[in-house]
Amino acid sequence: MENKAQKATLISGIFASIAAASCCIGPVLFAVLGVSSAGVLSKMEPYRPYLTFITIILLGSAFYFTYRKKSTEECDSNSYCANPKADKWNRIILWSATVLILGFLTFPYWSIYLI
Repeated sequence: MENKAQKATLISGIFASIAAASCCIGPVLFAVLGVSSAGVLSKMEPYRPYLTFITIILLGSAFYFTYRKKSTEECDSNSYCANPKADKWNRIILWSATVLILGFLTFPYWSIYLI
């Protein structure tokens, strides 16, 4: 149960950060590809603060589920969470997703230097 919640918050955080940055990343990406009507994604700009907030909440809960102490009832010897190798991979994936999310969320501020 806890592993599913951890994965769900992490994946949801990534999608929310992409949605939050879509107002800025989308038009630039589509302009590079030659698609001219992609400026419609700039209509997402008013929703960016809300989506950023949702992203931060979901990312925080993913960190909570990853780093919290697990009870002995929750982690019996044959369970997934009792495997230290799996816990290491969860942390690697979480930090990789965090870097990706930070890139998406800060894109509007550093994208001006790309052109």
